[in-house]
Amino acid sequence: MVDTFSEADNRKQTWEADIKGFAAKRYVMRELVMAINSSAWNNSFYQKTATSLTGGAGSAITAIPRGADFPFVERGTTLKNAIIQQFGGEGVIYWQDILTSNLQIEAETISDVSDAVVFAIDNKIYSVLSEADTPSTINTVAITAGYEWDSATVANRDPVYDILRGIEAITTDRYPILTSGLGFVAMNEATYTLLMSNTKVLNHPTFKLADGIIRNGQLAQICGLKIYVSPVITNDKVLVGMAKKCATWVITQPLTVDVMIDPQKKYTIRASEIGVCQLTNPEALCLLTNVRA
Repeated sequence: MVDTFSEADNRKQTWEADIKGFAAKRYVMRELVMAINSSAWNNSFYQKTATSLTGGAGSAITAIPRGADFPFVERGTTLKNAIIQQFGGEGVIYWQDILTSNLQIEAETISDVSDAVVFAIDNKIYSVLSEADTPSTINTVAITAGYEWDSATVANRDPVYDILRGIEAITTDRYPILTSGLGFVAMNEATYTLLMSNTKVLNHPTFKLADGIIRNGQLAQICGLKIYVSPVITNDKVLVGMAKKCATWVITQPLTVDVMIDPQKKYTIRASEIGVCQLTNPEALCLLTNVRA
């Protein structure tokens, strides 16, 4: 007979707390979008365009006459629909590991289940934000051949200039990526290596390491943007954007954990989340392409 701690209810509570705790600290892309709840299967939303905020002919925003009507200003919008999806995984802890309190197996299983859900959700969000690496509505900046971040000509490598071009594209569309404090630049681990080994970056006056404890992939800052690192980002791409404004993660079921017992054989730990990502403000994003040769 196993001890009290090994009882099913206690184990479920412990494993559920561990999975939810691990997942919350591992999300990167999900931290960059707004999160709201919804009970709908098909979620409608308005996607904004880059139409200038002007009053139109005969209705100027500047110098409104005394007693005149105010001009109506609004960005153009397109009605879109997004259907919820389930993201989940499960892992097994065998009966012998329970009886012998094999903590390493338990910890690794919990970590694997957490990582499966986090990776799937972050990967989906990146796919939506980058338009599956084939931009049509978001901004894009293509780095000239020979000037990639790993160019054979070291002098041609200039990540700061490329990031600033992304910022320029977004601010031109009137998104305050710099003054809002919500600007970010996201890349994968290999691209981050190229960024951090570039002296133009390390010697730039805007570069600084993250303050205090590193959270959810945020490692440093450059050009007024927070640098995030995630394995879901494509090798030769870098995503610049305005966090929380660019998109929304709609949650139908938050991260939920269940433990199924097969007596004398195994415990199965299952975790999933149900939701969908909506690209609400595509011009608040810019995808840098041809980052690597």
